[in-house]
Amino acid sequence: MPKAKPLSESVKKTLREKAKGTMFTAGDLQAVYRRGQGAYLGGGSKRVPMAAWAMGRVNSVVSGKGGGRKADADIVKRARARKKGRKA
Repeated sequence: MPKAKPLSESVKKTLREKAKGTMFTAGDLQAVYRRGQGAYLGGGSKRVPMAAWAMGRVNSVVSGKGGGRKADADIVKRARARKKGRKA
């Protein structure tokens, strides 16, 4: 399996901004973004760019709307535990 390319600085900045005021860290959202990229490559719509597909998944997790929180339940669970002061 080829090594993943690093995320661009603009994507990292956007994820940091989205993480502010939420229970998620920028690292959590980077993991969701990467999973979104993988989902796109695994059969996503060819009418939507991969970056948009991945960011849409991030937005779904942050907002709680859509299926993002089900698909990334482990990340959500870890973030909730961290928010409560416990380790996941």
